[in-house]
Amino acid sequence: MKEVVVFIRSMQFLGTQIVSYPLLYQIKQFWPDCHLRVVAQDNVGKHYLSLPWVDEFVQADRFGAVYHAMNSSADLLIVLHFASEKYGAAALLKRPRFRLGFKHKRITDFVWTHAHRKDFSEYMGLGNLLVLAAFKPFDPAVAARACVTAIAAQCADDLPEPSDVVLMPGGGAGDYKRWPIKEFVQLADLLKPSLPSGASFCFVLGPDETKEYEWLLSLHRDDFKFLMTRPLPEIAAAVLKAKLVVANDCGPSHLAQFSGVPYVGVFHELNREWFWARNNTADVLPWDGSTEIKHVRPEDVLAACLKVI
Repeated sequence: MKEVVVFIRSMQFLGTQIVSYPLLYQIKQFWPDCHLRVVAQDNVGKHYLSLPWVDEFVQADRFGAVYHAMNSSADLLIVLHFASEKYGAAALLKRPRFRLGFKHKRITDFVWTHAHRKDFSEYMGLGNLLVLAAFKPFDPAVAARACVTAIAAQCADDLPEPSDVVLMPGGGAGDYKRWPIKEFVQLADLLKPSLPSGASFCFVLGPDETKEYEWLLSLHRDDFKFLMTRPLPEIAAAVLKAKLVVANDCGPSHLAQFSGVPYVGVFHELNREWFWARNNTADVLPWDGSTEIKHVRPEDVLAACLKVI
């Protein structure tokens, strides 16, 4: 393959970018010398050009821009959009040799030479990988972890100290996704008897968690460490060294899910599109059947943690 073009289904949230990273990584493992162009409808190029395996980013929203970004001489086209017809229409007109996409009961579904059927009960990051696997088979779990390892390898020499448990209390979409920080602290205390003596907890926090960070610092806990507004390679390195990750539905949680470490996700409602259900993962919902994340009980999250580890 000399040229591969991937149309990413992008939004402004970090998680919608990260779920495509293993796909892009695996493309370069198959064809190291190919020119990999990523196309997105939003101005999110910084998230892709920071990856060592992406060569070019193009922003294209309207049909004309999509059409021009879809090079007819490309050897391989991959489209991760599953709702709009404009990508299938552009692919029909340009007709790159191999055209990969999701089948989703659209008029243009016939355009794809290889396809994976869209399933909203399937983790989005896994679905993206299975689109490529329809063309050239590989193990998605192995590719996902290798991607996280490659991201972690971009770390500077001052790697974060390993922690037994990584906690991610973020939730960029709003408070409805944020299990409260005090509940994370209570969970840490509940977990300690099941962990080795001297176990530590690393909190991954972003700019939206400044108040939570300041409160955590005020506790003066020697067993608490922090990655505050740190780059993804440092978060990836911390995740790979952890025995367990517990996270709200936030962007960095996808690095944890791709890594394959034991993982517990705290959700306000069932949402398997953003949770990779595996033997060593569990999702925890409000105990009362509501969609109020504050009704998730620490003892229920503890039980899930003990189950996955």
